[in-house]
Amino acid sequence: MSASPRTVLGTVLIMPLLLLAALPAVAVAVGQPRAVPQPDRARTTGVDPVTGTAGIRVDTDGGVVHVRSGPTTDRRAMAALGDDSRVAVRCKVWGERVTGTKRRTAYWMRVGAGRYLSDAFLDWPAARPEVPWCGTAPVDAVTARVAAGGSVLNLRREPGTAAGRLGTVDDGSVLAVRCQAAGQAVGGSGTWLRVAGGRYVAEAYVRWAPQRPWLPWCGQEPSRTPPASSREFVAEAEGPARAAARAHGVPASVLVAQAVYASDWGRAEPARRDHNLFGALCVPAAKPGALGCREYGATALRAYRSPADSFADQARVLAAEPRNATALTHAADPERFVRDLQAAGYAGGARYADRLVDLIRRYDLRRLDTAG
Repeated sequence: MSASPRTVLGTVLIMPLLLLAALPAVAVAVGQPRAVPQPDRARTTGVDPVTGTAGIRVDTDGGVVHVRSGPTTDRRAMAALGDDSRVAVRCKVWGERVTGTKRRTAYWMRVGAGRYLSDAFLDWPAARPEVPWCGTAPVDAVTARVAAGGSVLNLRREPGTAAGRLGTVDDGSVLAVRCQAAGQAVGGSGTWLRVAGGRYVAEAYVRWAPQRPWLPWCGQEPSRTPPASSREFVAEAEGPARAAARAHGVPASVLVAQAVYASDWGRAEPARRDHNLFGALCVPAAKPGALGCREYGATALRAYRSPADSFADQARVLAAEPRNATALTHAADPERFVRDLQAAGYAGGARYADRLVDLIRRYDLRRLDTAG
């Protein structure tokens, strides 16, 4: 879900940041998405002070823009900045895509401790500087340097040593990293980094200081804000669920119920940031359905290009598992399907099937199984 200038300038939503393990084996209480009261007015503290004409100009076209506690428009508004305000940019993060007065972008800038402003409203000079990635708070800017043991590091067309070489970079050089990609394992790591110019380097020969940042996967859609209601969640899920059902023979109603249960209506962190709506594990590996793996706590979960890819991968995995053969013969009866799924050993807890059946009935999800 992208945000328009009207959304950013006029809407202040506070929704809980739920970091869930999102594993099917963990039972979570699933309630409806809920709105919470918005603050009476935004506070103006916490943004780094700027003296004189230093810093980057904020362009709101005469309105105000909110500095938020995180890089999405549903995070708490911490400050309200007017036109021609100036901010000191510390570093950047990847978040929700916003359409602003200057550009449409998913980059957000950290402008204070726990304070983020969409880059969509920043009026950069013509010679725009390279803004470093942010580390995990309180760490701000981080740096990626080539660590090739005194040798040069090859720049490749694709993430693998068999791809065409597009040049080299000297040992110790600073890299402008754009995103990460899964590729050929090199030096014990299958992660490659896309750098300026669309070229790739093996991360095994890169050292981050003082820490590795959270990086988007190359080609991944920006972070999403959770739908504001159960109706909106189901409406967004309907198309991907139907497509996955047609491709793999798994009931769309079951897929949507599983997504609600595992992601808490899209509020779980893996769903927001990596579009993993089912708590899909990286076992044995992310591919072919996912872009890669990311650790959430002690658990490695799959990262997807989009929610649609998450639905497609979930249906593919269910259909490909031999022990689900009985369930698949009852695809026309979603309630029997989920009970057969649990009987076959699907990890979800003792009452997993009951909870899915309750969701299917409560939100009339069986209508998704009809032709449409």
